[in-house]
Amino acid sequence: MMHEHDPDEAPKRAAPFVPMLRDDVTEDFLGVVLVRNHADKDGEIEPGLPVWMLETAFAEDARERYEWMLTRPERWAVWARLAPIVGPEMLTLMMEDEQDDDVRLASELREQADRLAREARTVTAVPTEAAGRPCVTLVRGSETEPFLVIAFDEPVERDRLWDWIRWQPHRYRGWRMLWDDKGPAALRRHIVRSMLEDEHRVREAGQALGGPRPLRLWRGGRDPRPAS
Repeated sequence: MMHEHDPDEAPKRAAPFVPMLRDDVTEDFLGVVLVRNHADKDGEIEPGLPVWMLETAFAEDARERYEWMLTRPERWAVWARLAPIVGPEMLTLMMEDEQDDDVRLASELREQADRLAREARTVTAVPTEAAGRPCVTLVRGSETEPFLVIAFDEPVERDRLWDWIRWQPHRYRGWRMLWDDKGPAALRRHIVRSMLEDEHRVREAGQALGGPRPLRLWRGGRDPRPAS
């Protein structure tokens, strides 16, 4: 349903002060100015006298300050009122502090977003129990349910797999991709086959132990310990 215009609704007025960019290197002045706006309608500009100006040596500096000022329209009138009170130099310093705070906040928000994105992609493996059976589970991010459960009849069988799988965090994301591509059965086969291959390699190197957990003293290929 389209919104019908209310004829009695007052049109939104133009901002009383607006920033303007002066980045033409052929002109005498290069920088940014904050001017009184005599326009009546929102979005229109009829520039009046400047209430604050910042001259810059380079057009890029002027554009950077101008683009930041465009993100803070709620501050234009505040800056205009402050200009005759604190003076143009102090106002420039105050604006620089605000810009630095905005840049720092934006950086922190980006870092937080990156961290959350990494956490959402992170896969963790846990030795646990499910429905009364020992198992190893794989969970991605903050998902409440594991995407893969490898269950066993006896804890020692679970522990045998965990002796190997705990040293494979560099493979976890790839396992999730394999799960997405070919499903849980293919991932289970891949994990078990990879474990058996490493067990065979460690035995051949004389670093495995006897019994049902040949890799229980294994360190994923680091700090190998010979069988006792």
